[in-house]
Amino acid sequence: MKTVLSLKYTHEGELPSGHTTEVRTPDALVERFLEEYTKPHDTVIDIFAGYGTTLAAAERLDRVPYGVEYETERVAHIREQITRSENVRQGDVRDLEPSWFPSCDCCFTSPPFMEQTDDRNPFRNYTGESTYEDYLDDIETAFSRLEPLLAPGGHVVIDVVNIKYDGRVTPLAWDIAERVSNVFHFEGEVVVNWQGNESSDDKVGQFGYGYDHSYCLVFSNTAR
Repeated sequence: MKTVLSLKYTHEGELPSGHTTEVRTPDALVERFLEEYTKPHDTVIDIFAGYGTTLAAAERLDRVPYGVEYETERVAHIREQITRSENVRQGDVRDLEPSWFPSCDCCFTSPPFMEQTDDRNPFRNYTGESTYEDYLDDIETAFSRLEPLLAPGGHVVIDVVNIKYDGRVTPLAWDIAERVSNVFHFEGEVVVNWQGNESSDDKVGQFGYGYDHSYCLVFSNTAR
């Protein structure tokens, strides 16, 4: 497994009308890992489907996409982007049941992020209250719900960051790695260096969380 990647921070397609903040995983990153861990006709799931980047990339690569997304408007947007619109389910991933989907060969996903001092609930699109510890509990619950759906030997790839904010660092990537390791076997991280992103402050190449890089955490559904 190559442990360092350098990619341009670009996206396919447009955000839905009225959505201006770019929070999508770049398509090239999704494609890179789907090509490594899946083959044509394999099934791919995203349990935090967002705007459908993973699902659309899966279809372009001749994989079969499935997804769960909490936000109704985002579900509608995804269904406009892919041909298998019936494979997208609106719901809370913490309630995911094995009956919702067939066995999947790979999960590529990016959960909603949380900074340690925030008190909003990322699992409710940052409405309602939560704590960072509750958030990490929810992360572990979400991937525990995924476990029965992931085929033996299948992979989970989580696109995530550490967050530098207001003079402190939230080690989000490491905390998520620790929690998901309670469910799946942790194979390691890939450091992703983002090029050409001008969306944060005035520094070209700066990723939007205080660093110019992010991580892909790679897990497998094997005996731990």
